[in-house]
Amino acid sequence: MPAFKCAYCGTWGEKPIGEINRAKSAGLNLYCNRKHAGLGRRSGKTKAQKIAEKAAYDAEYRVKNRKYLKAMRALYFKQTYDPVKAAVERKKKMPRHVEYCRRPEYREWKSGYDKQYRAKKFFGPFAEAAMLAVDLNRAIKERSTNAEIKWQNKTCNKTQQRDRKSEGPKRTDARPRFRDRRDRHSAPVSQ
Repeated sequence: MPAFKCAYCGTWGEKPIGEINRAKSAGLNLYCNRKHAGLGRRSGKTKAQKIAEKAAYDAEYRVKNRKYLKAMRALYFKQTYDPVKAAVERKKKMPRHVEYCRRPEYREWKSGYDKQYRAKKFFGPFAEAAMLAVDLNRAIKERSTNAEIKWQNKTCNKTQQRDRKSEGPKRTDARPRFRDRRDRHSAPVSQ
């Protein structure tokens, strides 16, 4: 049996030629016993160092393989999604969500968000101008009375306006509106 030198303690030992050749071809070290093999493979790093290195490696891996990881998460979600379970979980969270939505700071934020969302949806690149126009219109209406607003919108005295715009003189063949109102609703006169 040929001799070899232990990679941990440096003592000489004997092993079969096959083991020595396999270790050399794979670039591995040879050790005199199992205890030295375990000690020789240790890195000498503390647990905190290993955790920090692993965290750095994971962060780098996530940046490099973002698309792959996203696809794998989507696939896992699709395979494991159970609509009944999801509905139960949503119902559990509902009271807390409702209370959250009632908070004044959320309502204020949601109002602004909805205004922006609608402006972008309906007016696209002119969203800012549309939002300013809505704010201006609201400020004007806050200072106007109800009668002024109706007059501007031409909803004041609509019946009279229609009559004025109708063609020619009023029709005489039409039955007057309250002609026999008293006759219909009063008791018959006895003679």
